Amino acid sequence: MKRAESFHRSTSKFLQSRAWAWHFPSHAAGWSLSMQQKGPLRRFSSKNLYAQALPFGLLSAFFVATALQGGAQTAGSLANGLSAGAVSRGGTMAAEHGGVLDAIEGNPAGLAGLRDRTLDATGVGVFATGSFRNSVDPDGKLTGVAAALPYGAVGVPLANGRWTAALAITPDELMRVNWRYLDPPGTAGATYGLATNRAQIIGIRPSAALAWTMGSKWAAGATVGLLVNWNTLEAPYIFQENPKLAGLKVFLDLNTRGVGWNGSLGAQWRPSDRLSVGAAWKSMTFVQSFGTATGTAVAQFAALGIAADPTFHYRAEVDNQLPQTAALGAAWQVSKRIRWSIEGDWTNWGGAFKTLPVKLTQGTNATINSVAGGSSVTDGVPLHWRDQYVLRTGVETPLKRGWVARAGYSYMSDPVPSATLTPLTAAILRNTLGAGAGWGGERWHWDAAYQAQLPASQSVGHSALLAGEYDNSRTRLMAQSVTVSARFKF
Repeated sequence: MKRAESFHRSTSKFLQSRAWAWHFPSHAAGWSLSMQQKGPLRRFSSKNLYAQALPFGLLSAFFVATALQGGAQTAGSLANGLSAGAVSRGGTMAAEHGGVLDAIEGNPAGLAGLRDRTLDATGVGVFATGSFRNSVDPDGKLTGVAAALPYGAVGVPLANGRWTAALAITPDELMRVNWRYLDPPGTAGATYGLATNRAQIIGIRPSAALAWTMGSKWAAGATVGLLVNWNTLEAPYIFQENPKLAGLKVFLDLNTRGVGWNGSLGAQWRPSDRLSVGAAWKSMTFVQSFGTATGTAVAQFAALGIAADPTFHYRAEVDNQLPQTAALGAAWQVSKRIRWSIEGDWTNWGGAFKTLPVKLTQGTNATINSVAGGSSVTDGVPLHWRDQYVLRTGVETPLKRGWVARAGYSYMSDPVPSATLTPLTAAILRNTLGAGAGWGGERWHWDAAYQAQLPASQSVGHSALLAGEYDNSRTRLMAQSVTVSARFKF
């Protein structure tokens, strides 16, 4: 009790005279964090989830096993298509048809008219580099961001020829970042030194799709998917809005997993053999995940001269909200040698990422509880993301002996305001170039693509995150990927 009273007196003279704030450095995934009573964790069996959602035997089991072992990619690396063909075209998918993967993730109406049972399989490898500068470290680095991931889909035309069904396991949200930089001093000079700032969000989507051909010109389709989500965060955590804990810093290790669902609708119009127009919409996704949050306040306790156990443990709940999206595109066979596609996308980040609410209950550290006035804490951080708009365009041309060459470009507006930017929320990559080639035979078709998300940087003058640790900071990123796809008709 004496230690708790001493801690309370030591922090009060800092907190009464300053407008301290907190920052929870999450990835661009709209985390809402609730830490609840410690107890047995709710367990989710990925094996059972996939078996119930996609019962297509050994093939689905293979994709589940490899997807969970494959890791994740850096933010933005999947924003330009899933198949190698789409990646090399700059991500245009809304007006395309015949590819099962691109139809399920881009526009399910593209499944309509599939004449053969088709298996699509894709693997992607990605490498990212980045730098970060803050008030105490001019040379922070993004480290260890290299990963590979397989995914796939199967489509089957039904007996009457007007309907097509498909099943898939695809990535829906993938992010992995690992920053190393000096932690700026906070309240009373508390710092965790050269700190790890690591975040990983994986969302694997088993899904089913159905498409319908309406005459020779119109087609429609829909998907429904189960999103299995894993979240990891290891980083300094600064409380911000809570009047009793504002400005206090801990080091947090958070791990959760959970399940949500989403769906999509699409339509295509083909007025002629040379022109196709498509539109698609995907619903907002809400994922509720559960796990643990552990950590230490050792640096903060030491800065305030408190000799007490600094460790804590909570049960954690993460409410992960992903935005709705819409796309409108066209593909035009300009000549025998040139096929051109163009597409515009909209992502409703502004509706999903407004604030980040935080709720803590049943805290185990008596000293922290005495300052907070109990074992429950509520808090929040501003995000204020903007809606994102994307323009994509690509061309492809046939070569000799079944070969085809492709190239594409996409531009993405920046959804993250500088006032709330951190390295873990830096979805700032705007300009992307892609190129690739493919070869097709009677039953097999192979494609490969290279993509470069060109270097982008963004600076913060005065951060809206009131602790001030990101004032006068700068983040710079670049990502590259190689994608290989195979299609087999059986």
